Amino acid sequence: MFANYSYYFFWIAILFSCYSSAQTLSGYVFDEKTKEPLYGVSVYFDGTTNGTATDTQGKFIISYKASTESALVISYLGYDSRAFDVRKLASGVKVYLQPKNEALGVVYIENDPWSRKKKMAIFRREFIGNSMEARDCKILNEDDIDVVFNPTTKTLMAYANKPILIKNKYLGYTVSYAMEEFEATLQVSRNGFATTRRVYVEGTSFYSELSEKTRKRYVKAREKEFGQSILYFMRSLAKKQLEENGFQVFHKGFIVPPYKYFDITQEGENTKVNLKTNKLTIMYDRFYKSFMTIPYENKEFYINKFGNFSPPKKLSFGGFFGEKRIANTLPLDYNL
Repeated sequence: MFANYSYYFFWIAILFSCYSSAQTLSGYVFDEKTKEPLYGVSVYFDGTTNGTATDTQGKFIISYKASTESALVISYLGYDSRAFDVRKLASGVKVYLQPKNEALGVVYIENDPWSRKKKMAIFRREFIGNSMEARDCKILNEDDIDVVFNPTTKTLMAYANKPILIKNKYLGYTVSYAMEEFEATLQVSRNGFATTRRVYVEGTSFYSELSEKTRKRYVKAREKEFGQSILYFMRSLAKKQLEENGFQVFHKGFIVPPYKYFDITQEGENTKVNLKTNKLTIMYDRFYKSFMTIPYENKEFYINKFGNFSPPKKLSFGGFFGEKRIANTLPLDYNL
């Protein structure tokens, strides 16, 4: 039995992140106005567990692999975050952060008829998830999140001037998520019940272990989520191992040869893929049903050798893949 997710999308930005030989970058972070060094600034590669913080002199040192393409994020409370291509930085780099302007607050174009309690319930559902696993996840700083509902467009938007802190006791991570955009397009019934048609979430994230020693249940949960992830599907597609890894492909309701609608070519360590139709249904393990679509004329995308795809906004997923939220999301450097 499968639910109908034909109007349901979840877009998530998964940035390229590939690793080879180790490199080290050192640098300094200063206040742009006072030129004073900033202590305790977070410096991390987006979506990974690789991060550090500046010392009392504003200095940081971080190791990385030479071919990484994940953005290096420099973030500090009260300042605008900055993101860099680490390959364009030299050791000893000086980074200046701009203090944030005083918050003007969210501008309400029309009256918002919903209570904060109702809006936060929808936000939690679409940001953390609505699965059994999501019950083991908690946002630690909900007061820092502002939620607004537009009754004309049936759109729920959320804003946060501070990183959203999530304690994920299912996968064993603490996640710091700097949210740039959250928008959920809803379908609202006459009695006010809201279901989600489409969700777009964008931001940068940093993962840290919840405990010093990774528990066995965390290891088991991570292995399960990786096996059911978009990352695993992309890796299987690039290696042409869809059937071996439990995936079946359907087009307009009929099972088709797995690569009939994919043009796959190797370009160095990356794989270039051209989707030859608007939409495909993906079945995993003969039970988990998803679909993927590219609503653009140019349907090319790339998969690196570890399974991350680019550009991240181009593809959208629904069904089983589309249900995945923070509760079920692993860092990009998992198992690398």
